[in-house]
Amino acid sequence: MLPPRPAPRPADLRGLPVASRLETRAALAVTAVATAWFALAAAWEMFGPLLAGHYASSAGVGIIAENMLRWEILGPVWEYTASRPAPAMYYCHHPWGIFWTTAAFMEVFGRHDVICRLPAVLLSAATPPLLYAIGRSVYRPAAGAAAAASFVVLPITLAFANLNALEVPVMAWTLLGLWGYVRLTQTSRRRYLAVSALGLALGMHADWPAFVLTGGLLTFGAIRAYLLPKRFFGPIHERRYAQWWVLTAFLAALTAALYLALFHQAGKLGDLLGSYGFRSSGNAEPLAKVLASRRYWIELSFTPIAIAAGKLAAIVCAARLVLLRREHDALPLLYLATATVQYVVFRQGADIHIFWPHYFGAYFALAAAALVETGAALLERAAAAPRAPGAAPPPAGPALVALALWLAPLAAVLRDGLPALRYARETGGRFNERGHLIHSDGAKTAFLRWLAPRLPEDAPVEMHEGMKATWAQVWALGGRVVKPTRPAPKETPPRGAYLADTRFLLDRDQASLARRFDITAVGPFWALGAGVGAVAPPAQGARGIEAFSFREREPGLLAWYLVSGTEPEREIVPDPFLTWELRAHFGQPAEPPAGPPETLEQKRIAHNIALAAGDDARAAALLAEITAALTPLGARFDDGTELLGTTFHEGARSLLTIVVRAGGPAASDVALTVRSRVVERAPLSTTMADPVDREVGLPTAISPQRWRAGFLYADPVPIRKRPGTEVFWASLRARGRGRAPRLVDSGGAPEVEVLRLR
Repeated sequence: MLPPRPAPRPADLRGLPVASRLETRAALAVTAVATAWFALAAAWEMFGPLLAGHYASSAGVGIIAENMLRWEILGPVWEYTASRPAPAMYYCHHPWGIFWTTAAFMEVFGRHDVICRLPAVLLSAATPPLLYAIGRSVYRPAAGAAAAASFVVLPITLAFANLNALEVPVMAWTLLGLWGYVRLTQTSRRRYLAVSALGLALGMHADWPAFVLTGGLLTFGAIRAYLLPKRFFGPIHERRYAQWWVLTAFLAALTAALYLALFHQAGKLGDLLGSYGFRSSGNAEPLAKVLASRRYWIELSFTPIAIAAGKLAAIVCAARLVLLRREHDALPLLYLATATVQYVVFRQGADIHIFWPHYFGAYFALAAAALVETGAALLERAAAAPRAPGAAPPPAGPALVALALWLAPLAAVLRDGLPALRYARETGGRFNERGHLIHSDGAKTAFLRWLAPRLPEDAPVEMHEGMKATWAQVWALGGRVVKPTRPAPKETPPRGAYLADTRFLLDRDQASLARRFDITAVGPFWALGAGVGAVAPPAQGARGIEAFSFREREPGLLAWYLVSGTEPEREIVPDPFLTWELRAHFGQPAEPPAGPPETLEQKRIAHNIALAAGDDARAAALLAEITAALTPLGARFDDGTELLGTTFHEGARSLLTIVVRAGGPAASDVALTVRSRVVERAPLSTTMADPVDREVGLPTAISPQRWRAGFLYADPVPIRKRPGTEVFWASLRARGRGRAPRLVDSGGAPEVEVLRLR
C-alpha cells in the first residue's frame, strides 16, 4: 500500500499555484532584471566582425546559410564553391535546423555579420522568461525568479550566449517544450499540447541532445501514466496526455527518420557514425581521472558554488520526486541526465570544447527553482502550521526570504561570471586553450575586410597555412572561394590572391616571395598575386614591397558595446616607414620617408634608418627618446641581444610591446617568446587559479634570423588577461635542438619578467 499522497497546493483558475501579489511582483522584478542583463550580455559586440576561436563557428553557420540561398539547396556546405555543391559536400554530423533558421534570417535581412549572431541572441533573451514560466508553473513565482536568475550568472551561459551553434537553440526550444508539458498537465488544454510538441520538435531539429531529453520525457511519461498506480502522481486527463505522448513520439521518430534519409541520400551515414565514434573516444579512462583533468575548465564554467549547489539540488529533486510524488520534480533530473550524457559519453568532444557542458546551465536553473521551493516550504513550516487545501494563498515572507537567501550565493557566482564573459570574448570562447597560443584574428580580419573589395569579384583566394584559416576569415572575404593551406607559388602569380602571415612563414620563404613577386604588406600580412596588383602598386612602378599599417584607436562607448569591446578600431593607412624597413631587410631599394617620425613605432624605424645611413648622432638622439618612453628592462643575452624595455597600453585590447636591440642575426631556430602564469587567484573568487602556463607571444614579423646588429625591433604582444594575478616572462628560446641565448647577470634565471597584472 502506498502512503497517502501529500495534498496538492491550491491552484488558481489558470491552474497555477496560488501566490501572493507581493511575491509575484518581486519575482517578476527579479526576472525582468535577469532577462535584461542576459539580453545585454548576449547582444554585446553583436554587430562586430566575426573572429577566431569557437565563435568562428557562427561564421561557418553564416557561410552555410549563404550557400543554401545562393545555390537553392537544403543541405549545409561549410565552404564557398564556384559551382553548385553536390550532396557529398553536405555536413551531416548534426541536424540542420540552425542552418535553416540562419538562412531564413539572411533571406529577410541580407548578408551581415549580425545575422550570424542574431538567432542566438534572440533565443538567449527568451531563455530566462521561459525558465521563470516553468518555475512559476511548477512551484511558485519566487522559484521561477530563482531559475531565471541562476541561469544568467553562470560563466558558461554568459560566455556562449551569442554563439549561434547548437546549445543555445536546444536549451531555448526544449525549455519551451517543457513549459508546454507542465501547463498541459495542469490544464489539459490543446494549445499547451501543441506548444510542448512544437518546442521539443524544434529542439530536436537543433541538435541530438534534444532527442535524449525528449526520449527521457516520453519514457517518464509512459511510466507515469501507464505503469505506476494512478494515485502515485495523482489524476491526469488520460486522453489529452495520450495525445501529447503519441504526437511527441511521432515527431521524434519523424525527425530522426528525416535526417537518416537525408544523410543516407548524401552518402554520409557512415561519416555521422564515425564522427560520434571519434567524439566518444577516450572512454577507457576512469571518469574520476577525466574530470580531474578538466577541473579548471569545470570550475571556470560554473564556479565551485554552483557545482556544490547543483549536486545538492540533484538529491533534493530526487527526494521530492519520491517522497512528495510531484511529477514535475522529474524535469530537472531529466535535464541533468541529458547534460551528463553529452558530457560523459562524448569525452573527446568535452576534452577540446570548453562549452561542451553548456546544458548543465539549464539543469542548474531548473534545480534552483526546486531548491527555493523547498526552502520556502521549510520556512513556512517553521513559521506556522500547515494550511488546509483551499485556504488563503501562502504568505510572501517565506518565499521571498528563500529567494533572497538564494540570490546571495548567485552574487558570488556572478563575481566570477563577469570576468569570464570578457575573457571568453577576448579569446573567442577558448579561455586558456590548455596553454596553446591564442589568435583573436582582429587585425587579420580587418586586413581581409580591407582587401576583399579591392579584389576582382571572381578572384579565388589562396592562403598559406600560417594564416591559420578559419570560417571567420572565409566569411570576411565576402563569399569568395578560399583555398587554405596552399603552398607558396613558384613562379607565376596566382590568378586571384595569395595571402600569408609572415609571423608563421619561414624566413627563407619570405625571402623567396619578396624576391619574385610584388607584395602588398599590411602589418605582418602579405598579399600577392595577379588580382592584387590594383590594391597597392609599388611606388613609382618599382618592383618590391609596398607596406601599410594599422592605425588603432579605442572605440567609443556605443562602438564598444555594439561592435567591439575587446578589439580596437582599426584603419589601414600607407606606411612609408614600414615600407623602408621591409625593403631594407629583403634587399630591395628603399627610400627613407620624407616626413619626420611621430609615433614610437616610427621613431624605432627612424632610428634604424639613421644607423643604416651612418648618422650615429641622429640614431643616438632617437634612441634616447625611445628609451625615455619605455619601462626599462635592461635584460642582456650572451649573443648581444638586449631587451631595452616595454610599453603597456590598457584598453579594449591591451597590448604589451617589447623593444629589442639586436646583437645581430640570431641562430636559425631562436625566437623571442613570451609566456604567462597565474600566480594567485582573483580576490573574492571561488574558482581555482589557472594552473596552465600559456604561450602569449606571437613570433616577430621580421624573423630574428634577419635582424641587424644595433637595430631596434618591436614585439607587440596582445594581452588577454586571465582571472587572478598573471605574470608575463620573456626569453629567447631555441625552437629545435640548438642552444638558446642565455641571460647575463640574471642569477641563472632563464627569462625576465616583463609585466604583472592583478
